[in-house]
Amino acid sequence: MSSLINLALMLGLLAAPSAAPLSSGPAGAKLVVVATVFPLAEFARDVAGDAAVVSLLLPPGADVHTWQPRVGDVRALASADLLISVGGGLEPWLPGLVRGAAKPGLRRLEASAGLAVLPAHQHEAGESEPADHAEEAFDPHVWLDFGLDEAIVDSLAKALTDLAPGEAPGFGRRAEALKERLRALDAAFREGLRACAGREFILGGHAAFAYLARRYGLIQTSLYGPSPDAAPTPKTTAAIVARARRTKARTIFYEPNVGDKMARLVAAEIGADIRLLHPGHNISPAQKAAGISFFRLMEDNLEALRHGLACR
Repeated sequence: MSSLINLALMLGLLAAPSAAPLSSGPAGAKLVVVATVFPLAEFARDVAGDAAVVSLLLPPGADVHTWQPRVGDVRALASADLLISVGGGLEPWLPGLVRGAAKPGLRRLEASAGLAVLPAHQHEAGESEPADHAEEAFDPHVWLDFGLDEAIVDSLAKALTDLAPGEAPGFGRRAEALKERLRALDAAFREGLRACAGREFILGGHAAFAYLARRYGLIQTSLYGPSPDAAPTPKTTAAIVARARRTKARTIFYEPNVGDKMARLVAAEIGADIRLLHPGHNISPAQKAAGISFFRLMEDNLEALRHGLACR
């Protein structure tokens, strides 16, 4: 990371950090906000309105666990007033980027702070995660609990208000409107998953949906833990096939960044179909071009779960 910072400085792409304290700039200047994952960027845009320019560090299609910053990302963070991240080890590349690029006085908001987080996934079959994911202190996929999202929105509104007190009424009004949308989404999930033939969903991928499962009384069973670049063992795969057959699973789910190969393998063994579940941390270039929102991703997830769990 330090070599990347030095290269940016030499090329004149990044001004050397100044010792000056953070300033809100001239009257009417917009705040610069950078978020590490898609839902946090969307929430920040909704709450900030025209008072801030919000950008997402991850390029479309990138995976938050394995992505590496580029010179342009160094430049983006160097101009930021507020950095919004998840924490819990989800962004292993972030500490080095902040040390090298953040301007003095950068306000940081770690969205998982103070939330009722879940422990990092424990594998039933005893397999372990790769060493490069051992730093995950807890399951970081907190945005998949829409109740926790309301608390994140409150924290966002406060952080923005601290930086631009004059915009507080607008931040508060838009935060309340966003929380209303989250409550409506939560209600749709509760009603949609209330009466189902099954309560367990099986993933031919990684364990990203524990928060969603906890909130709606479901059971998540996956081939491997939080890391999408892990590989299931033959023993684990056989155990998942046996479990899917025993529970009469009608659908095996997969994720976009992981792909559907393992889901198809398990589904073929038991005569099930496959459906996409989207963890929501990022979107593809095509989804970005189509203006797909976090709410749309979650609505599609609900439809997929209702099909897979045979809900009435």
